[in-house]
Amino acid sequence: MDFCSFKICQKGICEYSVDKPLRCRKTADVDHESPVETTAAGLGARRPLPLWRRLLIGRNVRWTLFRLLVLLTVSSIGKLYFFPDGKPRYRRILVDGKSMHPTYENGQTLWMHTLEYTRLAPQRGDVVVLGNEGESPFYLKRIIGLPGDRIGIRRGQMTVNGNVYENYGHGRIGARLRPLVLAEGEFFVMGDNRPISMGGVVEAGNVLGKIL
Repeated sequence: MDFCSFKICQKGICEYSVDKPLRCRKTADVDHESPVETTAAGLGARRPLPLWRRLLIGRNVRWTLFRLLVLLTVSSIGKLYFFPDGKPRYRRILVDGKSMHPTYENGQTLWMHTLEYTRLAPQRGDVVVLGNEGESPFYLKRIIGLPGDRIGIRRGQMTVNGNVYENYGHGRIGARLRPLVLAEGEFFVMGDNRPISMGGVVEAGNVLGKIL
């Protein structure tokens, strides 16, 4: 009995005997690709992610969860800072009138810090918003006198503790005011445009905030 061996040739598989080749048959239907290579190629070809998943989740779920955690943390900190106790820390104020000219012009937009005086007391020279919380109108004035100060108007000029106070003011005051002493929690306010601005004494509870 002759034993045959096989060898791959260009045309197909050639069958050999111990002496000479017997025949050569075509192998067009023979798959020479390794099963291992075929499996690896199949695993490497990933299906494209749906559009909704790419938009909502992204390709990397862990990275998306990390970004979501950072976003929630920043949002929480921002809410605590800008809306402490549910109230806005800053409020937009629109200047209406010319009593603060030339420091602020009519129609100008300003921002008020509503919590500025939660721990600090108003200081001389601060521009503040006056009024009742939740009610209108609001008034924009500058603090001239502090609790304990002796305030007066003499010859068209403001006096604080007997001294002429000309800081921030423009023009002469048409009204007169006999000297008075401000009690605890009282402030004297007036606009920078002294000829047309009306000044007076206000209580600390009517100071809603400070202009930034």
